[in-house]
Amino acid sequence: MAGPAMPAAETGGARAVPVAADRAAVFLFGAALQLNVLTSTFGLPFQRLSDLLPFLLIPWFGLRRAVITEGLRHVVPLATIGILIGLSLVLKAQMQAGDVYLTLVLLLYFVLAAILLVMFRDRRLEHAFCWGLLAGLLGSLVVLLLSTSGLPLDRFGLGVPTDGLDEDLKLFVEDKQGGIWASGNETGHVFALGGAAALLLSLRYRLNLIYLAYFAALLASFPLTNNRSGLFMPLLVLVVLMRRSIRLQVVLPVLAGLGILLIVFSMTGEIPLPQKLAQTIETRFAGDSNVTGNADERFLSGFTALQLVLEYPFGVGEVARRDELRNLTGLVTPHNGFVALALQSGVAVTLLFLAGLLRIARSPAAAGPFVAYSALFLVPSMMFEELSVNQYFLFFMAVVLASLAVRPRLSDGPES
Repeated sequence: MAGPAMPAAETGGARAVPVAADRAAVFLFGAALQLNVLTSTFGLPFQRLSDLLPFLLIPWFGLRRAVITEGLRHVVPLATIGILIGLSLVLKAQMQAGDVYLTLVLLLYFVLAAILLVMFRDRRLEHAFCWGLLAGLLGSLVVLLLSTSGLPLDRFGLGVPTDGLDEDLKLFVEDKQGGIWASGNETGHVFALGGAAALLLSLRYRLNLIYLAYFAALLASFPLTNNRSGLFMPLLVLVVLMRRSIRLQVVLPVLAGLGILLIVFSMTGEIPLPQKLAQTIETRFAGDSNVTGNADERFLSGFTALQLVLEYPFGVGEVARRDELRNLTGLVTPHNGFVALALQSGVAVTLLFLAGLLRIARSPAAAGPFVAYSALFLVPSMMFEELSVNQYFLFFMAVVLASLAVRPRLSDGPES
């Protein structure tokens, strides 16, 4: 049954488009961003499913009167950001086919993000997108769990093939499983950013159970991804969200349970939990003897990558910068999404991205809940991991860039 029609002013035509169709479109895009099937597995010219959808959604939404009006009103900042992203294709020091692809994907996502920020003035569409993100997260979690069974899911685009990887990298991927994504270092942060949708819906419907269910799904993924840093922001938000609901009667049993676990661990050397979870906790927390070494590696790779940013202010090819980092440090990643973005798309794009984050931080209410919560979960993940080539993060980076030009009118659109 078709939902209520959007106003003609929003659609740009005499006949209004049923809002149910728009909600389905944004829901599917949100789900595709999380459950991001490798369409290249099937010989399609798109690496992942979400890379195909802008070609369908930009024409679908882009011809609406409200979108055209907003685009014309802010044509200068929108064009400036788009040109700066595109210039990295021309000015980048070294470039291969993959660099062209990733830059074009960021450019497509920027255009789509600007359109969606206008469309999300109808809160029903914003909600549908967030529900899509959570539905996709659930599907991605199922794939992650299934990947432990040894099923050849990569044949169906539900995993990243490991053929051709060196043995050390294969061991790393097996230790930190990624399911749909390359490794747990990606999956943990992708799931973490999904908390923005869970938080928005929890507050909008005044139902903390939505966020609790999301957090339970995140914890279920932890024994497989081994990703600690993806837990930090979701856990902090959980504490803040539940602070008024927490009672002493609840806190004391939890503390008692944790105390018993610590006593058993100190006496036996084993954590009395399911084997996989116990091994993960011991490896990533209790038994991690490489904390200092890991911090030193991150500092060295990050500092060296910053030197490469100064050497190549317009960016350098993905393969080339990995080779240079390996030659200089023995590592291939800067372990920082901001630095990686500068190397991939140039200093100018990164400065615009930082300007967008600063603007959101200065006035989160003006940015709107979707943009503000997205930035809240985005920043910590980018501080700890290189995520500038992950499609999920590319879209949310594009949202931040688009927010520099397109601002939500918070009073517009139905709430239900």
